[in-house]
Amino acid sequence: MKFLSILVAFLGFTLCSFSQTLPDVVEARNRGTNFMGEGNIESAITEFERCIELAGLVGEDAVYIQFEIEQALPNLYFQLVSKVPRDNHAAILEALEKTVEVAERYNDNRTKENAERQIPQVIFALGAAAYQAQNYDEAVKFFDEVIARNPNHAGAYYIKGIIFENALKDEDQMDENYRLALEKGREFGDARNAQLAQQRWRNYYYNTGVRAQGGQRWDEAIYSFTKSLEADDAHYESLLGLAISHNARRNWDQAIAFGERALQVKEDSAVYWEIGRAYQGKNDNNKACESFRRVTDGPRLENARHEMQHVLRCN
Repeated sequence: MKFLSILVAFLGFTLCSFSQTLPDVVEARNRGTNFMGEGNIESAITEFERCIELAGLVGEDAVYIQFEIEQALPNLYFQLVSKVPRDNHAAILEALEKTVEVAERYNDNRTKENAERQIPQVIFALGAAAYQAQNYDEAVKFFDEVIARNPNHAGAYYIKGIIFENALKDEDQMDENYRLALEKGREFGDARNAQLAQQRWRNYYYNTGVRAQGGQRWDEAIYSFTKSLEADDAHYESLLGLAISHNARRNWDQAIAFGERALQVKEDSAVYWEIGRAYQGKNDNNKACESFRRVTDGPRLENARHEMQHVLRCN
């Protein structure tokens, strides 16, 4: 009998509590709605979260209110992102990640996707700030996180390429990141980063080839100019560099082939000189004379005339 008396008292207290809590659910909802109307998003979130908590205690009588608030809450967190100062990227990232967490909890896929779409750009800004501060290893980690979330982000690949080229001196990583920046930029409409990556990638290997050529390290020059063409297959200077380097290595056919490709980009006396030399090396004097005749200006003009008059005795 004593146990039954305690049980009855407990049930009565519980029912009384529920009847008292239901108006609290409504009141919390109303306070949250008022805060929303005032533009006070943080206070609205606080009241709506309290409303959900109380609704869970009430049970079935408050299910419709709980569902209504759960539908609104993820978007409120998303609105809160706009309240964060634009230069506080760490706080923006925290707010976006909280939005994703709440949207997942309440199955709001649209808000989740909208928040997730912004996260890579915020992490990119953190990476750019680390790069500007010369914290290169940290910057690479941020850009890797960007790529993990968006594998097609050409800008992240591009700046990684710069870091590996200039700061970390890792040519393989530089090469791979510039390549990906160019490919992803072209494929996904980021023409600016594609162009920047192409120029830096091409110029790195072209300049390396020029230095090797100046030291008469012809095989190194051929390798570098060839790599430059991977970035830009119509780069006139690299094509001419390959014609010169292959002539130096007595690779006559390759010199002619790259010379002819160079002429497709720009008709120039320097190219005709190299093609003439290659044909001369192949003992094809007629074609050598034909090429030398097209050398009409520049530093090789007198050389071409000498070869035609005194060596080949062209007609």
